[in-house]
Amino acid sequence: MPTKLDVREEHWDRLFANVGQLAMITSVDGNGRVNAATFATCVRVVHEPMHIAFTTSTYKDTWRNVQATGQFTVNLPSFDRVLLEKATILGLPFGPGVNEIEKAGLTAIAAKRVKPPRIAECTRHFECEVVWTKEWVGRVMIVGNVLAASSDADCVDERGYLKFERAKPVQYCGAPYLRYVNEPPYEHMFVASYETMSVGTPYEGPEVEKHSRSVENEEHFR
Repeated sequence: MPTKLDVREEHWDRLFANVGQLAMITSVDGNGRVNAATFATCVRVVHEPMHIAFTTSTYKDTWRNVQATGQFTVNLPSFDRVLLEKATILGLPFGPGVNEIEKAGLTAIAAKRVKPPRIAECTRHFECEVVWTKEWVGRVMIVGNVLAASSDADCVDERGYLKFERAKPVQYCGAPYLRYVNEPPYEHMFVASYETMSVGTPYEGPEVEKHSRSVENEEHFR
């Protein structure tokens, strides 16, 4: 099992990069039974204090559990075939009370601040308490405030920045890509997002210098 590093709060925002990612989200019901599901709609929405949002269907166990306990844990997997195959198992329609972590052959480890566990095979973890929810057209957006964050020790540097080549963030192409033709064998499609490129800003206005001077300014692209 990889060594997990507790990440300092001022580095949580750096740890979530990229902004939107595939996530395995764990929750527990009122009886403490664990549920895990995979979501392609998980996004960092507030930087400080850090908040994470995702959407789900109103009939899902995740939503019922969040209503019951007000907590969830976001686990971010890497671009690894075996792990992504297990991510697809978490998306299957198991009945209420079934522990999908066990069904997928994954490993639950205790969270530090909330009841929903972390998934050991994922490289990054964000423990959240619900701030607000919004239902519409059979869906619900859930926004949580991050209480604790952790990472595999080899996935972040000494300044808290993500080592993309180690963490290998992943995104899901969406339901339309569940095979191009609607016949078995059904296959999910994922996108690697860990190749990075640094670019300049081809603009000569005074805003560039102002932005560059402000070392503490982290509003770019927000």
